[in-house]
Amino acid sequence: MNDTQKQVLAELSAILVREPVRTERLLLRPFRETDLPELFAYLSQAEQRRMSGNPKIETLEDARDVLQFFTDPSHPPYSFALELLSEQKVVGNVSIGCYPFLESDERMRALRGVSLSYVLNENYWRRGLMSEVLRELYAVLFEKGKLEYINSGYFAFNTASAALQQKLGMKPWMEHIVERDGEQIPTKEMLLWRADWEAGQQAAKR
Repeated sequence: MNDTQKQVLAELSAILVREPVRTERLLLRPFRETDLPELFAYLSQAEQRRMSGNPKIETLEDARDVLQFFTDPSHPPYSFALELLSEQKVVGNVSIGCYPFLESDERMRALRGVSLSYVLNENYWRRGLMSEVLRELYAVLFEKGKLEYINSGYFAFNTASAALQQKLGMKPWMEHIVERDGEQIPTKEMLLWRADWEAGQQAAKR
């Protein structure tokens, strides 16, 4: 990650810390030490891991290592807890970053953009929670973060994630292979350009 990308991520992190994204049902906020049991609860789920490609988490100490990374004071928070307000419970997380393939693409490297990844406790799938928070997050990133694009990807077999990203206006960009546990997994990357997002916002107002 080059210095420009680090600066962009630091600026976005500061915005999200200062003004946490809130929807009718959800709050996107920095992680706290007290979130450990709930973080472990969803990171240890086998199906969630298969869909997201996250490292295997088997013990509370494994999850503690992840939480320590999320809350490391030596850098701004890049992963934010997704709290379900009605239960006051963390049910997932959304992370901002810059994937290596973006860094190696000269055209994309010259633009102000970010990659988003997200994880949701599988007990809360199919409730529209992730689309709800991502819509609000996109608005913050494009309007206050002044981004030119947002990238997200999914394993080719993850039809739910594909449908979610398409629903949010993302369009196919590239395909590549990701290795997980010795398996070669076809992966599809999507992009939402600022102009397309703005057009969608205008159409929704009509």
